[in-house]
Amino acid sequence: MVIRIAFIIPLIALLGCTVKNTQIENPGSIDTRSILSTLKMRYDLVDSISAWMNVSIESRGQKDEVRTSLYYRKPNGLRVDARGPFNEPRAIFIVAEEDFRIFFVAENEVMKGKISDEVMKELFKIDLRVSDVRSSIFADPFLDGNTKSLSLEKRGSGYLIRRPCIRPEYREEIYLSGKEELVVNKWLILDIRGNIIQEIAFSKYQQVGGILRPLKSVIRRPYEQTTISIESNSPEINIDLGDDTFTLPIPDSAKVYEFSDLKNSQD
Repeated sequence: MVIRIAFIIPLIALLGCTVKNTQIENPGSIDTRSILSTLKMRYDLVDSISAWMNVSIESRGQKDEVRTSLYYRKPNGLRVDARGPFNEPRAIFIVAEEDFRIFFVAENEVMKGKISDEVMKELFKIDLRVSDVRSSIFADPFLDGNTKSLSLEKRGSGYLIRRPCIRPEYREEIYLSGKEELVVNKWLILDIRGNIIQEIAFSKYQQVGGILRPLKSVIRRPYEQTTISIESNSPEINIDLGDDTFTLPIPDSAKVYEFSDLKNSQD
């Protein structure tokens, strides 16, 4: 269960960011183009992220909790350590460019391969795209480039953006608030009948290094009967993360498995 949590976190951890004192000049007349521009600007301001996270995951009546550390560096550096009661690493997950490695510390086993949608689904039974990683980390659903056919609706002091999903069987709803600063509050993926496939809610916005961040996110996936709650502690942005952060030396005594070999043996 620990490694499943360790992988889910970077995919849907949603460590979003919004810029301090970004005012909406006329909330009543805001359009989708200005929203996309604002979110893109905020993404451009963050080069790296470091955070401790407390994660609670409930799935089919079972509950697990784990403490993790996350390191992210643009464009494609990601590391998540799932830790034990004394902060010792239990499982280390690293992505560098298109390659991933997972080191199961106690078992002294390493799994490696090319990161892809297929890997995500086969290994972790989570029907998500690789492109969701960046969108989730920055709480910006539009980083996947799906910006066509957007419809904008005013909702009280906030907004609702609807769009078709890249996957034709789904559609999406993105809720934003805009009293003073534009923030993403909720991101829904729905099927054609309106059933929720995935719901992500953001809360506890705080300033971190001059940037407003939602320090808590809750992800619900009803069909898997899974709810994941993630709360960040001591987050930092734009810190120096060296290449060694995203390098996982393989111990000589470790058993090394290629994902493709494991998949072929299962088939």
